[in-house]
Amino acid sequence: MKVIVATLNAKYIHTSLALRWLYIANKDRLDIRFREYTIKEDPEKITSDLLAAGCDVICLSVYIWNVGRVGEIIRRLKQQNPRLLFILGGPEVTYEPEHFLREWAVDYVISGEGEFVLGDLIASLERGETELPPGVSSHDRISTTVCRADITRLAQLPSPYQLEEDREELKNRLVYVETSRGCPYQCQYCLSSREQGVRYFPLDYVLDNLKYLIEAGARQIKFLDRTFNLNKEHTRAIFDFLIAHWREGLSCQFEIYADLLTDEMIDYLNDRLPANYFRFEIGIQSTYEPTNQAVKRKQDFPLLAHNIRRLMAGGKIVLHLDLIAGLPHETFERFTQSFNEVFALGAKEVQLGFLKMLRGTHLRRDADRYGYHYAEQAPYEITGNDAISAEELHRIHEAEHALERYWNSGRFATTMHRLFATHWAGRYFQFFDELGQYAAQHHLPHRGYLLEDLFRNLHHFLLSKEIDLYDALRTDYYSHFTQRPRGYWLQTIDKRERKKLLYTIGQDKEFLRKHHLTRRIIEKQTALDPLTPQEYLLTIFPAEGEKTAKREVVYFFSPA
Repeated sequence: MKVIVATLNAKYIHTSLALRWLYIANKDRLDIRFREYTIKEDPEKITSDLLAAGCDVICLSVYIWNVGRVGEIIRRLKQQNPRLLFILGGPEVTYEPEHFLREWAVDYVISGEGEFVLGDLIASLERGETELPPGVSSHDRISTTVCRADITRLAQLPSPYQLEEDREELKNRLVYVETSRGCPYQCQYCLSSREQGVRYFPLDYVLDNLKYLIEAGARQIKFLDRTFNLNKEHTRAIFDFLIAHWREGLSCQFEIYADLLTDEMIDYLNDRLPANYFRFEIGIQSTYEPTNQAVKRKQDFPLLAHNIRRLMAGGKIVLHLDLIAGLPHETFERFTQSFNEVFALGAKEVQLGFLKMLRGTHLRRDADRYGYHYAEQAPYEITGNDAISAEELHRIHEAEHALERYWNSGRFATTMHRLFATHWAGRYFQFFDELGQYAAQHHLPHRGYLLEDLFRNLHHFLLSKEIDLYDALRTDYYSHFTQRPRGYWLQTIDKRERKKLLYTIGQDKEFLRKHHLTRRIIEKQTALDPLTPQEYLLTIFPAEGEKTAKREVVYFFSPA
């Protein structure tokens, strides 16, 4: 049998480690290849490509982000070649195989880690056997086993990170690495809560692969470990290795449980790390203890906040803090408090997500207990519960759009600092909520906008509050350009008048001499903004190819 394992990634930059493991584990016993696509590709094109491969079996890895498109592709393939056998795997199908066997035209579902099970299943089919390996469900039998691969055995295989066909693209794609599998925590909204224990790959195996990736030119490595810093010795050994092998342009991303960080580890990171080399994703989700207890999330927020502040003070690590709206017991007002407490920590990014009722999670099973309503189709996002209404969740969605555009984008650093030091001090969510409501009332788009639109819209919003931060917005706008921008977000001077003023300034030889300028610089590299009827701010941009910094000077027109 000719076998293809395939999936649809969310973006081209992403890579599927699961496919590579399946390929590596079975390439010596099966006629097997792997194919990657993205969810934005034309389904007909994907279908044609898979049919052209001339395979007998198609194995598809299914996730929350691709489940709808995978179902569509299976329907197309089955219509064009009814003899194809379909095998599904992945987290989306693991805990409810009967649903997909009933709803889709598929033959088998593998629950859990299928590296070795896939080969056993194909071998059984080729021999015509009716008994299926543990963890495999069919129309005749639903298995309750969730497969766990032997990590020691996996580590003895050729490396999925060192495939020759991947080498050229390493520098252009996000490389996923796992040093362990499993999670020790029992968060009821997460599929990892269904796993038991944590299993580690041998340290020498991990370091050998990291060395290869770094030397091969990888630029972004994302570690898939659910709690990377669970084992102190394991964590320290990998951090030591990465610091010793730092390379310009390389960044590494980890999921960190901040409660577990010790003062010693924080001091070590703040002292040894090159700036911006590591990025920590820290899931806080809520600061409301009754909510954390309801979802069995262990968290010491005062300790967590202390550790985050110490990391922030070190200035070395990019921090990304996560919140979830819609968890049990958390009302709109209490969510506002959670947001403000987390935002006050000052992280570069605050990710505001919305609870999704993933198939197989305990919280989905107990949805009625909390009065949850949620979408039946992926990504199964909630629309309300006993503590928060659909209207309130919609408000949080609008605030989340504002948060992404005006904070997480990093485009408004000066303006945000001013606003949160004065008008919205300590009221961070209230700012994004009010801005989100303003955008909704004025029908401003969530996407497809220009940079100038973002600045103009924020300026008008602030003016509606009788707040004028034009100077801060101007500073932020110019910070995005290394050469004089062709457009501007606010028309303060008529184009013809601007040209005339720049020409006049360019004739002032004394001014040019004093500020080491030339007429050409004034006319070609200078942005002009009025301060008063007689004063103008000149922002001087470097010429193309120059490495000089932007600078500002003020020109005063003497009354005639």
